[in-house]
Amino acid sequence: MRRAASVSAHGRPAPRGHTVAYGGLILFTVLLYVRPNDLLPIGTFPIVKIMTIGTLVAFFVERLLMGGPLSVLPRPFKYLLALAGFVILSIPLGLDPSNSFTAFTDIFLKILLVFLLMINVVTSFRRLQLMIEVTVLSGAFVAVVGVSDFIQGRNLVEGRATGGVGGIFGNPNDLALAMNVLLPLAIGLALSRPSPFTKLLYLACAALFVLTIFVTYSRSGFLTMVAAGVFLLVKIGRRYPAAWAAGTLLAGALFVSSPARIFTLFQGSGNDTAASSATARWDLVKRAIEVAGGNPMRWMFGVGIDNFSIVSIHDQVTHNAFLQVFNEVGLPAMIFYTLFLFSVFKITGAMSERYRKARGYRQVWLTAIIIQTSLVAYAVGSVFASVAFLWYLYYPAAFAVCLQQLLAHAERLPAQREVTSRVWYLRRVQH
Repeated sequence: MRRAASVSAHGRPAPRGHTVAYGGLILFTVLLYVRPNDLLPIGTFPIVKIMTIGTLVAFFVERLLMGGPLSVLPRPFKYLLALAGFVILSIPLGLDPSNSFTAFTDIFLKILLVFLLMINVVTSFRRLQLMIEVTVLSGAFVAVVGVSDFIQGRNLVEGRATGGVGGIFGNPNDLALAMNVLLPLAIGLALSRPSPFTKLLYLACAALFVLTIFVTYSRSGFLTMVAAGVFLLVKIGRRYPAAWAAGTLLAGALFVSSPARIFTLFQGSGNDTAASSATARWDLVKRAIEVAGGNPMRWMFGVGIDNFSIVSIHDQVTHNAFLQVFNEVGLPAMIFYTLFLFSVFKITGAMSERYRKARGYRQVWLTAIIIQTSLVAYAVGSVFASVAFLWYLYYPAAFAVCLQQLLAHAERLPAQREVTSRVWYLRRVQH
């Protein structure tokens, strides 16, 4: 493998740079999942906003002192900036500019800034691994709270589990999607760790995510888990045929342990059956098309971010991320959103294929696959949820961009360290 090129020559910081900003990013991730305002008696004290601003100040100050551009501009980030541009344009042209401005500044602006931070301060493979580990462990905290509340009958929505901590996890379907996005990452961490303790830790996290998906009673969550699981098995099964046997045994164990749970998932209760849910969603699709109608302004800029409920059926959201972007921000924005999702998926696919037979870089190969599987989980689940402007997509997407940049600049890949794994199927063979 070629020696690491000078990072500054490519506009990237040294691997040990931005220590304060990276620490702030780690802490922000923990706060994003733990949501201290919901758990501690601090009211509306803006601890997350303070952390975000402080981290950004630290990043930009160090960046200015180092010289060079303020940020790298990989293609997915350009698509994201274009999407953000249309979101901003839609605010004054929408049905409720005040509501749109609040929706943009409260969540999507933070997403943009954290994405910018991550692709600039994650400058080594170890930093990327730690980011993934922190994200999985923070998600496991949400899963523990959700399952615990379900067992005790607290914070339920029609008998279905929620995240307990509220916010983006307050809806059972959204909670299931969040767990599905994290599940492949937990499995990948379990496979790549030689220590039995850490292996069991991340296997326990994966089991928690699966259990949480089940107690949400989310049909879309179950379908997403199956789709992502099959995709992961296909990718890993190319090298490890035994993965199919393990997957089959796991599926059989879930079915045998709770067969009634599988069937009642699609049977529903009362008026909430699979057929009635599908009919309601199809009515929302038709309404989404009707809202745009023949109005060029709505086709170009939509009704404004977070404003579709104003013109929807019974104040409902679209329950589809692609339609959400189309209706709220316009057709050009939906194109950029799709390009963004496709670009990060393509990045991980190219990396997994490139390193599939390079045994010395098996950990890189596995990391690319679990990130890609996480993106598949989001792509499938987002067909049933209005989550385009929430966090679920943007963390694994940022992981993908970070990994691409680390490989492109040959920075501190694990294969540069001659370490033999204790796990036979992850043992590295040096070239």
